[in-house]
Amino acid sequence: MEKYDYVIIGSGASGAAAAEKLSKDYKVLILEKGDYLQLKDAHKSYVRASSAKDFDKHGRIEILSGTGVGGTTLLAIANGVRTHEKELKNFGIDLKNEFQEVEKDFDIKPIPDNMLGGRTKLIIEKARELGYNPKIMPKMINFKKCKACGKCNMGCAFQAKKTSLYYIEKSISMGADLKANFEAIKIEKSGNQFLVKGMEKGRQNDIYSKNVILSAGALDTPKILNNSGIKTPRNLFVDLFVTIGGKTENSFRDEIQMAAYIPFNDFIISPYYSERIIKLLKDMGIESKRENIIGIMIKIKDDSYGYVDKNYIEKSCTGRDVQKISNGVAIASKILSECGVDKIVSTEAIGAHPGGTAPIGITVDSNFKTEMGFYVCDASILPEAPGSPPLLSLMALGKKLGNNILNST
Repeated sequence: MEKYDYVIIGSGASGAAAAEKLSKDYKVLILEKGDYLQLKDAHKSYVRASSAKDFDKHGRIEILSGTGVGGTTLLAIANGVRTHEKELKNFGIDLKNEFQEVEKDFDIKPIPDNMLGGRTKLIIEKARELGYNPKIMPKMINFKKCKACGKCNMGCAFQAKKTSLYYIEKSISMGADLKANFEAIKIEKSGNQFLVKGMEKGRQNDIYSKNVILSAGALDTPKILNNSGIKTPRNLFVDLFVTIGGKTENSFRDEIQMAAYIPFNDFIISPYYSERIIKLLKDMGIESKRENIIGIMIKIKDDSYGYVDKNYIEKSCTGRDVQKISNGVAIASKILSECGVDKIVSTEAIGAHPGGTAPIGITVDSNFKTEMGFYVCDASILPEAPGSPPLLSLMALGKKLGNNILNST
């Protein structure tokens, strides 16, 4: 029987970063529920995370998610902004060095001016005229390879987007093992080690390890914790967002999504194209095409009020969430009007960044440990919604846990 020092459940942002830190000095096994997909095929890993019996009774908030080696980094739009710096410092977690390390690993930098698309430039111009201060989004993209196709959320056909696959492949090169298509179900304490019980390709498979790092993501981690006897709180946030937009007389080419953003206290707004806008306009009798649609995403820091059950996810908008969305829509609507949009439509609210389901200070301590002694490190431990893309922060958390372990031995 193969013996491991660390079994890491999940290969997304945090799990992959922790594996990259530990694989040089320890025998590491990475478990992933999904397939090992090429980046160009990442769209095959999309799952309807909120699909369940009686979905209509549980808030009707669809939550975007993906399952595959690399986790949802395969489907992310490669935004590289820092989040939760102050909030995590309150728990004694300083990510300054880890942020810098990830930023160097992925060469994170703002999009060059010559790669900003027409939609983005128009929105920036009109936002400034209205007195707002748009910023250029830092990205995890090799701009020399990027074709600005606007399809980062489908993977990347040009291998320009950088994902957790970088850390996974580096870990494997240092001796780590990887099991794809392994679904962890439960963690048990067995003497001075842990037993991970799961299903591999339809068959039960149990794996022993000295230590376990649970990084299965904020929707699967609480299920595994509850199965393991650790009750999780009703604390789910999802960074709710809507996209509003309409038709202009301009003709735009495809471009990098969310290439700029305007930060506010409880939300950000950012240029974003949604295919749904065309359908919504058609329902109003307005024919349009992809090239003349302009849209803006409003992404809010929603209330941590939701729950992941074994059979469903319960999440809905609170009154404060609705007010935040309304505030963002009002600002974005002014910008769109200045861009020449007459009829503005809005998509339904969707969740993009689930987290908070095993929060630090409740489910885990400031060393990322549970009461059973294994670690949890992913978006589930975040204390509150970021209201902006947390990918960089999740990678930094994985690095932090790895550094803590290395410095304690």
